[in-house]
Amino acid sequence: MKPAPVVAAAILDSLESPSRLLCAARAYPAELAGRFELPGGKIDPGEAPLEALAREIEEELGTALTFGAEIPSPEGGWWPILGGRDMGVWLAEVAPGSPAPRAGDSHSELRWVGLEDAEAVDWIGADLPIVRAVREATRAITARLT
Repeated sequence: MKPAPVVAAAILDSLESPSRLLCAARAYPAELAGRFELPGGKIDPGEAPLEALAREIEEELGTALTFGAEIPSPEGGWWPILGGRDMGVWLAEVAPGSPAPRAGDSHSELRWVGLEDAEAVDWIGADLPIVRAVREATRAITARLT
């Protein structure tokens, strides 16, 4: 039986004019501690993906998000990640009036990184191609603005 799917947010400083990405360093397990990921988590039974993502971000980062476009894998679906799971990823920004994200029990550090420098962060392996796709998607957004 395939493990439950997960969802993650590529949290940007702005959906309209993105320049920075929020990177979250894992607090555990030991083999992943200190490496960065896009925050999110598991979908509970009967939960819609974006409902799960909103709940996970509230639990992990203490904030609410406004969601943008989904970032599909090169095959057009969700991204294969560790443990045989598939992960759906959405662009997002902190919702107006919501507190700034804070590291909870799941993360040892939160770091805003310029999109052009995001690949240099020590990502968990499965997240690096997703970060590249996020960077490409944000380049398309900024290209429309010029």
